[in-house]
Amino acid sequence: MKLSRDEIIKRMEQLKEGEAMKFNIPVTFGGGIAIIGLNPNHSEKGGKKYLLQTGKDDNAKPYWDTDKAKDLAKWVVDRMGDLV
Repeated sequence: MKLSRDEIIKRMEQLKEGEAMKFNIPVTFGGGIAIIGLNPNHSEKGGKKYLLQTGKDDNAKPYWDTDKAKDLAKWVVDRMGDLV
């Protein structure tokens, strides 16, 4: 299911520890998956709130951490991510 940037942001703000949103990324943009969740290291000094992981299947590696849900939501929408 394709979500708008605002819908992704709303869902990100409702995430609880251990929860994540998984998106399929089309082959046009490299394929694979993108997973957005709360950063398990965000309580450490300098840790960001959200973590984006990318990869193939379940072999996702950290890609980007940020405090701004808007940035990650835009990244997924720009790559036509499809919520799984």
